[in-house]
Amino acid sequence: MKQFIEPIIAIGIKPHYLTWESHLVRKLNTIAIIGMFNMTAGIALFWYFDYPDFILDCFIAFFAFPVVFILNKYTNYIWTSYWFFIWGFLFFTSLSLKMGKDSMMLLFYFPMIIAIVQLLGRKEMLKHLIIISLLCLSSIAVILIGYSKNGDQSILTIGNINSLSIINILIAITTTISFTISITFESISQENEIKKMLLEKDVLLAEVFHRVKNNMNIVTSLLNLKKNMSDSLEVKAALEDCRNRVFSMALVHNNIFNSNNVIGLNFKDYIQNLVGEIRNSHGNSENDEIILVTENINLDLANAIPCGLILNELITNSYKYGHVENQKLQIQIIFYLEDGCIKLVVKDNGPGLKNLDFSVSNSLGIDLIKSLSDQINGTYSFHNENGLVFRLEFTEAD
Repeated sequence: MKQFIEPIIAIGIKPHYLTWESHLVRKLNTIAIIGMFNMTAGIALFWYFDYPDFILDCFIAFFAFPVVFILNKYTNYIWTSYWFFIWGFLFFTSLSLKMGKDSMMLLFYFPMIIAIVQLLGRKEMLKHLIIISLLCLSSIAVILIGYSKNGDQSILTIGNINSLSIINILIAITTTISFTISITFESISQENEIKKMLLEKDVLLAEVFHRVKNNMNIVTSLLNLKKNMSDSLEVKAALEDCRNRVFSMALVHNNIFNSNNVIGLNFKDYIQNLVGEIRNSHGNSENDEIILVTENINLDLANAIPCGLILNELITNSYKYGHVENQKLQIQIIFYLEDGCIKLVVKDNGPGLKNLDFSVSNSLGIDLIKSLSDQINGTYSFHNENGLVFRLEFTEAD
């Protein structure tokens, strides 16, 4: 049975459809199959209870459902949705007015409303949800106005109406349950598929981070090897700067990979690791002190790498230029969240900067800090206050 039904349910699914679009098509096809079954049951019941006036309506409605498959295949689910609901509203309006207010035909609007919400309840379909909901209300309004004008007039006798109302109640309940179960199962299938895709995405991202981390570690090792081979102090210093910059980026990927969280990086842990590495590269001197005042804040990759590079430049510059004779170097790093804004403050007790006019700066480190701050749409400032103080404020992208 499943092998027969599945190809019908899948009619109209196109290769470029997103997951939710494919499942929307499947839901429409499933509801069309249920509708055909209901029309068949309606024809049989009306025939059995000798209600020939309604057999033609059900017979015409039966052939409206195959159009759902045709529209899904040759157009798209939007045209199919409008066809399904508009035809359904016209059909129920016609039958409700013919049977009268005591026939309980209005109960059939419950499965229709369930279908509207389940099929169109997405932001991409919000406009169509509103339009079709208004059409549904208009259809109900027409029926109520017809009831108020016609009163108890009906082409049926009181006995027929009583038996017909029982039939309508049973079919309406059965239809509601069928719609709910079929759409729910399809929604569960969609949710499981999305979960599987997300898991595959996480695995692939983790593999990417792993490969990038390894490649950057290789570059770091090559730079370190080249530095050790050089006799020039200037070349060694330049290569060390490059090595530290590459390492600060590699450390982001390494921490994300080790944390198994591809969404964001705990920047507090990152700062501790980066500070330890830079301190080791400068001899882990007992004549320096690094004070960390940091909060547990996760940064995405787009912000973590620029912030890591900025920190690397500031800490490295403090080690290079922040030493004052007969004074222990002290570096303070403050990282916190305030009023939805992430703030980074780096201070040292060195001599500070003699020239704070960065518009004419010839320092690669300063230019890099300025560029990286602009990259994350941050506001930054340098000033001297018993040493150099750098402040950076930025917000995470939505």
